[in-house]
Amino acid sequence: MNGAPEHASEAQERHGHHGDGTVLPADAALGAAPVAAQGSDDDSGKVGNMHSKRFDVEHLGPDLRALSMRHSVEELKVVARLASAGHDFPRPVVKASRNPALMLWRWWVASLLPGMGMFSEAYFIFAIGNIEPLLAIQYPSCFGDAEPFDCNQSTMDNIQNIEISAIIVGMLSFGFIADVIGRKWGSRMTMLIMFIGACLLTGAYGPNAQVFLSVFCFSLFFYACGVGGEYPLAASSASERAEADPKLRKRRGEMVVLTFSQQGWGNFTNTLVILLLLAVQGATGDVSSKEAETTWRLQFGIGALICFCVTAYRWMYLEESEVWRAEHESVKQELKDEQDPAALLGKRSWREHFVIFKFYWPRLLITCLGWVANDFAFYGNKLFQAQFIAVISPGASRYVSMKWTLLNSGISLLGYYAAAYTIDRRWMGRKRLQAFGFLMMFILFLMCGIFYDDLVANAIQVFQTLYFMSSFFNQFGPNCTSFLVAGEVYPTDVRAFFHGISAASGKVGAIMAASIFSQVDTVTTFYASAGAGVAGALLTWLFLPDTTGLDLSEIDRMHRYMLADKVEHYHGDAIKPRHLSLYEKWRGYGKHYDPEKDGEQHRLQDLAHKH
Repeated sequence: MNGAPEHASEAQERHGHHGDGTVLPADAALGAAPVAAQGSDDDSGKVGNMHSKRFDVEHLGPDLRALSMRHSVEELKVVARLASAGHDFPRPVVKASRNPALMLWRWWVASLLPGMGMFSEAYFIFAIGNIEPLLAIQYPSCFGDAEPFDCNQSTMDNIQNIEISAIIVGMLSFGFIADVIGRKWGSRMTMLIMFIGACLLTGAYGPNAQVFLSVFCFSLFFYACGVGGEYPLAASSASERAEADPKLRKRRGEMVVLTFSQQGWGNFTNTLVILLLLAVQGATGDVSSKEAETTWRLQFGIGALICFCVTAYRWMYLEESEVWRAEHESVKQELKDEQDPAALLGKRSWREHFVIFKFYWPRLLITCLGWVANDFAFYGNKLFQAQFIAVISPGASRYVSMKWTLLNSGISLLGYYAAAYTIDRRWMGRKRLQAFGFLMMFILFLMCGIFYDDLVANAIQVFQTLYFMSSFFNQFGPNCTSFLVAGEVYPTDVRAFFHGISAASGKVGAIMAASIFSQVDTVTTFYASAGAGVAGALLTWLFLPDTTGLDLSEIDRMHRYMLADKVEHYHGDAIKPRHLSLYEKWRGYGKHYDPEKDGEQHRLQDLAHKH
């Protein structure tokens, strides 16, 4: 192994040589199918009987020149199958500039433009809660409390559930589609759906309240399907874009969170637009029916214009993820080499998904349940923030209430950037940030619940601070990390689908929040949100792996060993103890970690690629 001479008999025994001059192939130790040697008679001794003794790649030694003399190109190609595809796709070097405006533009294009889909989804999704009081002014016997009701109240009470159900449909369907047809076409389709849905919402009309409600709900469902697809596509694309550029690889978390931060900007912008529209009409006190309709239609129309611009950009300029394309083609070939029936027929193989469920179920558990806990608190906070703000500022006009909503959105927005700054730091990372955010939400919501009566009566400013800080730590914590880690802990070829499953599970938490919080008082909502925080912190501590500093290529490389059913022969960084969860360490997932053996395999695979 150190390159020293060996006795002939020892070398033959170690490398699989037999007295008749046969050599066993490198694939035998790694579960790959044997490949017959090609070439002259001189090569015949390099690959002989394929079914005699195993050829252990771990014992090949560092002498690669001697290795290439002993073993055929075909053998090396088989070993190379267990390496991930190349992930190096550096961006063209751009001439440096000291122009502040140009520097800001380049930063926006690189970091925030990819997240404009998230901007659009947040603009509309959070608009629903913002405009409900305006709809109640226009249709008091449907969206308001005036009786007798002139629309189906069951439908009216479930608008939020209709919205969230459509988001779940989009997450699951487009998550799967994005892994099959690619990030580019998936992103184009989701944005097109959102644009059409935005137009439908803007022009929603009916001769009476019941017809209007039906048209509005259909338009919202249609739009929300596109919203759901945006989650797995935005997360996967952002992760792979950072992974493709060696200069950004160690800043992957920052780039993904900056993309996600556009959700915060969408929420903030929608609130600001509604405020400005009310102010322009002079509706800072009582709002008339006409002013209410003008406001909600115009704010939807502005959002539709934004959707149109993003759609046009994606159809004209968006490029495919190089990392996804390389891995997708590589995995398809690997499955064919493994004689997978579906792959041989050119169809999508479910074998990859079964492998993920087998090896990564603890990760699926935390990416799903962690998101459930987050969305229970997050959507409970957002969907019912009007009730919370009514406590802070009782009897306030719609205009004043929107100012409080804008402040809450602005504080939340700061949390995204605090998360982006710390997420790739070794002293913080994904796991610590998520656990810390959950614990802070637990403490803040618990204090709001315990001291609610005293704070409201005697220290309203303290109550405001506690509530707004909970919004900050939701972003500087689980809302950003749940979006990020679900796009990191799975292999590239199934990343979007499993991100979609995780995000869809989170929306179950949102439905639970919408159902429970509408039936209980304000104090109980704080206690329930605090319970979600402590549950999320415990789940994070037990099951969340820390992918801070881990290249996605290692997860993809380990995926090859999983498909070959020889995961015990993988020794790389994906099972390094600091990248594993507490549960994974306890179950011995990292017992095969060996940097020296992994280095030997890397060198062998690199040599095979060169051939």
